[in-house]
Amino acid sequence: MGYSIFQNTMVDMTYPQIEEEIKNGACALLPISVVEEHGPHLCTGTDIYLTQAVCGKIKQQLNAMGKPVLIAPPFYWGINSITNSFVGSFTISAETMEALLLDILENLKKWGIHKIFMLNFHGDYVHIRKIAEIAKKVYIERKTEAYFINSKSAFMQFGITEEVPYLLNVPLNQNLLSSMGGDSIDIHAGAAETSWMMLDYEELADSDIAKQLKATNLSMDDLRIWLHGGNSAKEITPSGYCGNPANIDLDAIQRIEKETSEAFASYIYKVL
Repeated sequence: MGYSIFQNTMVDMTYPQIEEEIKNGACALLPISVVEEHGPHLCTGTDIYLTQAVCGKIKQQLNAMGKPVLIAPPFYWGINSITNSFVGSFTISAETMEALLLDILENLKKWGIHKIFMLNFHGDYVHIRKIAEIAKKVYIERKTEAYFINSKSAFMQFGITEEVPYLLNVPLNQNLLSSMGGDSIDIHAGAAETSWMMLDYEELADSDIAKQLKATNLSMDDLRIWLHGGNSAKEITPSGYCGNPANIDLDAIQRIEKETSEAFASYIYKVL
């Protein structure tokens, strides 16, 4: 059938199958990302496809360790504060996002899933801070063991430095990922994301177009303006990407995906 963000998730299971996994003590992985423009060479679902793909790899790792895992239906109605001036970048209010996620987490808890791990590969500061706030509210106020798991360097990059139980800071070397764009700042639809989509969802990435795209080569000043979003982002990167999409490296991204999924699985295993 090709690709689907529902593959290996609860959506493709019957309810007795889900019940059986819960009886066996399954935890839940909740992929959280967005639908957002990713240049002329990648589909708008790139972030949620990649988040779900990594969840699938983490599930395989945990299953091999003897831990049952359910992947919840992917959540893709998030916040795009940077690319919201582009067609295809859906964004919802922070209040709507919180209300939806709180209801989803409440359902998972009600069914008897005692530990829930939220994963996100969308690099929007507002979106990420909101997930962290939701994790805090759920863990402290609602007494639900819901965790937001990310690499320690990613959390620090967005100013999230709290040492609290509901934020799982995975020590993960991000140097290889950040270096894939060469001399170009590569953070959106560049070498890393293009390579990753080519690896897991080749049919949704146009390598012919990617190889014709020039590196954006933003300065740090450009990047600061770009991060403000709105018309600023569109003016600085009119083609909707920031990085070097032509620098596709499937070997490097395969190593990154393996290291990421193994590190996340090992960290989750410690919490279970």
